[in-house]
Amino acid sequence: MTPRPMLSLANNQISGLPGSLAAMCSLTKLNLSHNRIAHIPTCVYSMKGLVFLHLACNRLETIADQIQDLVNLKILIVEGNSIHTLPKTLCFLESLELLNVDFNELQNVPMEMYLLIGLRRLACHPLDKGLHIIHNPLLKPIQEVLQGGLSSLYNYLKPT
Repeated sequence: MTPRPMLSLANNQISGLPGSLAAMCSLTKLNLSHNRIAHIPTCVYSMKGLVFLHLACNRLETIADQIQDLVNLKILIVEGNSIHTLPKTLCFLESLELLNVDFNELQNVPMEMYLLIGLRRLACHPLDKGLHIIHNPLLKPIQEVLQGGLSSLYNYLKPT
């Protein structure tokens, strides 16, 4: 079995990456957590082989629409940032099994969120697969909807 290429640059106080890293298209895991990154580096969106992207505890305020280019992504961890909104293009990542957006500044979620069928439930434990979203100042959907679980959230968001 061939080892899967992984790169961890966690805890290095970096604020960006050189564009030349875009050539690392076979990279499957990238850990950039606990740094000073304010925007996901553009080169990351060229890493089409990524299945795991860890950006927790940075200075992110947004996620660019190009996130949809990471079609193989199964795990996206962006907890502990200052993200205000999620792009609707995130909802096109059909392979996503774990999305952790806990402890951000989210007030609402994209209406298209119900398209993320790989997220099977609202998750509470850090190792659980599913959607981690409860620890945000959500106005829409309201916390009562989230108490009904992921199916309640999706029903709330789905167009009638």
